[in-house]
Amino acid sequence: MAVIRRYDRRCGSANVADSDLINTPEKLLRFAIQKGFASIPLDGEGLAKALNIEVRKQELQDDLSGVLRKIPESGKWEMLINAQHHPNRQRYTIAHELGHYFLHRHLQVEFQDRIFFRGAENSKEEVQANSFASEILMPEVDFRRMVREGKNKVNDLSQEFGVSTLALRIRAKNLGMSGHGL
Repeated sequence: MAVIRRYDRRCGSANVADSDLINTPEKLLRFAIQKGFASIPLDGEGLAKALNIEVRKQELQDDLSGVLRKIPESGKWEMLINAQHHPNRQRYTIAHELGHYFLHRHLQVEFQDRIFFRGAENSKEEVQANSFASEILMPEVDFRRMVREGKNKVNDLSQEFGVSTLALRIRAKNLGMSGHGL
């Protein structure tokens, strides 16, 4: 038997059923647009809050980018984001933690993401969270459209998407793009 769940627009936030229906970057981006969030640059922090995930920026160990964890008392999820890191790093970390939330929250109740391991493909879950983050911050359709329209300099594109030049170069490489500094 199919169950249809409605989104309550009056409360301005998603319910648990909405989160259960999102399992791809594309579905999350569609949900974000339906909620009135711009996709470029994506307001990951606002989106997380709309999904009832508390986002707190605070000082963390220098090598710790962020933490996603379930609060035992309430059953809600929270993200701790390193306030000392560059805003682009914080944005990527929030997107990465959203990846863990949508893809892996059924596997464990806490994820700690360290800078040292961010680039290293040390686990399937980390690779998937990185891919999820890149896809929601730099959607392929928009990325290719911008390049086609002549916006193809790394600095311009990274500023447009609100990501680091390294994240942008990695995304371009994964999309099979090269040249123009990509």
